[in-house]
Amino acid sequence: MEIIIAVIYVFHQAVGANLDLFYFLSAALIVMELSKRRTITLKAVAYMYLIVLYSLLQIVLNDHMDIQRLVVNVAKVFLCVYLFLQVREMKLTRLSLGKIIKTASMFHLFLLLISLVYKTDLLWRLDDNVNIYQKVRLSLLYFEPSEASFHAAILIIMLMYQALRENDLRKNMQNVFFIGTNFTIVMLSAGMGGILGLGLAAVVMYFYYLREKISVGKVLMLIVLSIVGAIGLFVFIASKNSFYMRLIDILNGKDGSVVYRFDVSFQVMKQMLIESNYLGIGFGNLNTDETRSMFYSFGLVEVISNSFMYFIAEGGVVASILLVCLFITILHRVSPHERILKYALFVFIISYQIAGGYFTNPVNWIIYGLIANQVFMRENIYSGNPASVRYTRFESSA
Repeated sequence: MEIIIAVIYVFHQAVGANLDLFYFLSAALIVMELSKRRTITLKAVAYMYLIVLYSLLQIVLNDHMDIQRLVVNVAKVFLCVYLFLQVREMKLTRLSLGKIIKTASMFHLFLLLISLVYKTDLLWRLDDNVNIYQKVRLSLLYFEPSEASFHAAILIIMLMYQALRENDLRKNMQNVFFIGTNFTIVMLSAGMGGILGLGLAAVVMYFYYLREKISVGKVLMLIVLSIVGAIGLFVFIASKNSFYMRLIDILNGKDGSVVYRFDVSFQVMKQMLIESNYLGIGFGNLNTDETRSMFYSFGLVEVISNSFMYFIAEGGVVASILLVCLFITILHRVSPHERILKYALFVFIISYQIAGGYFTNPVNWIIYGLIANQVFMRENIYSGNPASVRYTRFESSA
């Protein structure tokens, strides 16, 4: 099962973003579950009840509603919510999760080696007309380069946590090797959202790692990391590479992509809420020719890049309330000893969706499920001596 999940993780956008393999996995699990009379599907239906009712209200009040798009979008949200609940309630072991991470990293390594030898359109975006700072960007088999950065960064966060918890030198060398592999993908894909989100997640993780128990070793490691970071920052500034030039433009407000993602997207979202009496323009209706023409004068080119603003523009005030309730529900399930990993994942997934991505990406919801899962990190609870870890085995419900 671990290999199957890892394969889907790496290849789930190979066909297309709208034919995500995780959607098919979610649908298959629903069919299997209904035949066994389990309850996760019913829970997903209960979670979706308000959204379905609100969608019907939008159909009644909005004369320009594209009902077909609305149905497809709500169906995607349902499949994502089901994945979230499935992962949240899965009796996942640390060993099983580790196998998924290592297997996915091995696939990334394999694809990276091929991409370095054969620079094809299948694995690279060879003439990026969006990112003016770097025209050639690695995308592997994901929908776009930023998605390659996103997926590799998630694996890096999980591997960093394993490295902090692992005492076996050989296993830690393997963790560091795969961190290097995935970080190479992050850099070659030039996904600024993934890079900045990963940086924030690393800071949060190390902050909670230091808080657990201050020791001489941790202080020395902090000093070494600070020195290495300072040297790296100096080299980064002196090199004046494309990343540096873009970061300077971002800080000066001259990066068109960032301006569109935050300033323009916010103005468009605000106008959509005003014109819809804060009910939203309708789920699935932002990406239509009619909507683009209606709000073109406000700066809308194709879609709102910020995935939360996208959801709120379509769902109005109700969507905002649902987002707040979702995040409170997820964070409420995080125990103090889990913060080192789960807060890092939460910071990353939120910051990335603010920078870009799309709301119905199933991987977002799988990460939400991991954060809310109260089983797999029980194996890392300290018992007595911090050097000793109590391991408890659980069977997977998947």
